[in-house]
Amino acid sequence: MAPKTLSAHELMALDDAGGKAGAYLEGIGKFDLTTLSATEWMEFLRTVLNGYGESMRERLLNHKAPF
Repeated sequence: MAPKTLSAHELMALDDAGGKAGAYLEGIGKFDLTTLSATEWMEFLRTVLNGYGESMRERLLNHKAPF
């Protein structure tokens, strides 16, 4: 199965989620993912997933143009 190409909305939401995940890492003072505890790793993943979902909902509900 070929990898899915992300839409412009998806790419922008992913970028937003990455920013939130980076802010989480800054907040705990860790930048090497291999040093995260199991709890920190789960929070990092939760931050990415929730950040992506929140951004997609905002973009779609507010009819934000993907550019």
